[in-house]
Amino acid sequence: MFVDSHNHMDFYGKNLKKALDIIRKDDIRTLGCSMNLESYIFTKKISEENENVIPCFGIHPWEAHKNCGRLDFFDDYIKECKVLGEIGLDYYWVLERERYPKMDRVFEYFLDRARRYDKITNIHTKGAEQKILEYIKRYKLRTPIIHWYSGDMDVLEELLKCGCFFTISVDIGYSDLTDEIVDILPLDRILTETDGPNSLEWVNKRYGYPGEVKNIVRKIAHIKGIQYEEARDIISSNFTGLKL
Repeated sequence: MFVDSHNHMDFYGKNLKKALDIIRKDDIRTLGCSMNLESYIFTKKISEENENVIPCFGIHPWEAHKNCGRLDFFDDYIKECKVLGEIGLDYYWVLERERYPKMDRVFEYFLDRARRYDKITNIHTKGAEQKILEYIKRYKLRTPIIHWYSGDMDVLEELLKCGCFFTISVDIGYSDLTDEIVDILPLDRILTETDGPNSLEWVNKRYGYPGEVKNIVRKIAHIKGIQYEEARDIISSNFTGLKL
């Protein structure tokens, strides 16, 4: 079994069938994160035919300003899903500072519901790592998954103390920071992810299918100085331990 703990199934477009075939063939347990309600419904429908796809409901920070006025409408969707994601804050790519209060409001709504319904969260932290650490401490979340972390090491250490897991993505081997993060993280807190097909294109111009998690596992094993199979099995065990 392999793990893709942060993917976006609606990003594959005409290549969706091939991606799903790989997920099934290679037994890749996949958290299909949402940008908004529409992408959650799309992923939920896919999951009915592919048991390895687990639909996650969330409002991405880039979509928060469009959705902050109808938050209570989302409550039933939050109750039914196993993981809330993708949620979080982004003070790096979002340049319009007037959107930040709406982003905070949406994120806090999901954190409140995560605590109320005991949900695992899949969190985007770009440029807001310290603030998200404060939120996680305040809401005492159950095993948050930190998606593609790129912040300070001091904050990472504090997030580890809060029980967070960290996804390692397709920039491993290309990013010195990501390689350093893998070196620092305990093996029992590491998960793997692809973040959809376009993330690998951003790194090396290649279209990324779900099977890319195998290469990520291989590179983690190299950095940690262990065998490929051991790294694969530990990461799989980490995911199973989330008790979705």
